[in-house]
Amino acid sequence: MKYRARKMGAFALLLALMASMVPGTGVRSGFHAEAKTEKKSADCKTLCGEALKAAGGSSKLKYTSTSAMDFGALTPSTRGKVKNIQYICDDKEAYSLCVMEAKNASGAKSLLKAIQKYKKANCSSDYLSDYSDSERKVFKNAVCGKKKNFVWYVALSPKKKDNNKGQSAIKKKL
Repeated sequence: MKYRARKMGAFALLLALMASMVPGTGVRSGFHAEAKTEKKSADCKTLCGEALKAAGGSSKLKYTSTSAMDFGALTPSTRGKVKNIQYICDDKEAYSLCVMEAKNASGAKSLLKAIQKYKKANCSSDYLSDYSDSERKVFKNAVCGKKKNFVWYVALSPKKKDNNKGQSAIKKKL
């Protein structure tokens, strides 16, 4: 009887080991699933840092905020769709960088539309009359985009090329 129980135990162990070698089953796959979830996704602050390094526009930025209320592109209804935000700007809010994480994919789409509307309204109105020529160019050459649940607005330089470098850095990190 003991021999039979030992043999059955060895057989069960052998089956468990074989099952662990098949992707998506067994003990081994559970371990890999945990390892994948432990990988931390990028956060807004990290993405801002990457964009600043790539675009090189950090010297004029003085204020930082993690409140959706501080970013002028967002309406009260779109603010509710923001999960996390990192907003950095200068005194006049001409030079600015904002990275937001939306609560879900449809929220990210709404946030991107709000930013595009903000950019279009600022570039075609009398709003820019208070700003210097270079600051106007910053507004006009700002870039915005979306990937996964992240949305960004990059206005770090009067040159669109530099702003695109910041955007590329964000995309690469995601």
